[in-house]
Amino acid sequence: MDARDIMTKDVIALTPKMSISEAADLLMRYRIHGAPVVDESQQLIGMISFMDLAAGRGENVREVMAPDPIYASEDTPVEEIAATMLDQTVRRVPIVEGGRVIGMVSASDIIRVFLNLHEDVRPASEAEERKVAGRRGRRR
Repeated sequence: MDARDIMTKDVIALTPKMSISEAADLLMRYRIHGAPVVDESQQLIGMISFMDLAAGRGENVREVMAPDPIYASEDTPVEEIAATMLDQTVRRVPIVEGGRVIGMVSASDIIRVFLNLHEDVRPASEAEERKVAGRRGRRR
């Protein structure tokens, strides 16, 4: 499974000139905790989180964003993105093609994948096990 299989395609991006209050309002409106920052040509130039905005160390997004963000391509395996998130302590990874953000993979997306995998291989319930055991007993 690759990033393209789980990424959110409708990405909310911020601009570096956006004020801190505008950025916070946008994140709150869309109920997201962070977003990529893109320049005029839609090229990824940074990432910003609600925590960056709340720290209040600047006037605009450029002053508080994390420059040179971690990113991945749409064919990056989910396992690799998960490992990067853990290793780099990030909760979201923009998916980039030609420098432009085309998607976003969040920690929630990763958790959902692993929970779904767990659901697919979970052991039978006690009721199912009793039913199978009962059938075995009748065959003797």
